Amino acid sequence: MSWIHRKALAVVVAGAAIATILGATLGIAVAKHTSTVGGVCSGGSPGCNIHYVGAIRSGSVSPDQFTKCIPPANWQAIYIWDGPNQRWQHFFNTANGVPTYVNSTSAGGISAIPGFSGVVLIMTPGAPTQEVTLLDLNNESCN
Repeated sequence: MSWIHRKALAVVVAGAAIATILGATLGIAVAKHTSTVGGVCSGGSPGCNIHYVGAIRSGSVSPDQFTKCIPPANWQAIYIWDGPNQRWQHFFNTANGVPTYVNSTSAGGISAIPGFSGVVLIMTPGAPTQEVTLLDLNNESCN
């Protein structure tokens, strides 16, 4: 085998090894996931947090399903960046008294969180630091 063939084979083997490692890592990452949230609000009250949590599946998930496992009193809103339209989209927690029309897509609301989106979760001031479970698919459960 010539020197060039050995070098080409080494590149192919290294590429396959990297793809295998990344593929295995992605396979672990795409399950429902937990994220630590916490922080300190202005004035020193614990728990206020603007936290990047991410949605990492290739499919999409509804905002209600994504936040289903978080106690309603512990979060305020989620935001995603709509790249093609260059704007932020939002979903406010209606269990805290926010009217449902605020989440309308015509008002900039999120109808579905696309796969691989970056998601920002805004926690309630004073909510304890905790691990939260976030669902990445509409058919997942909190258990």
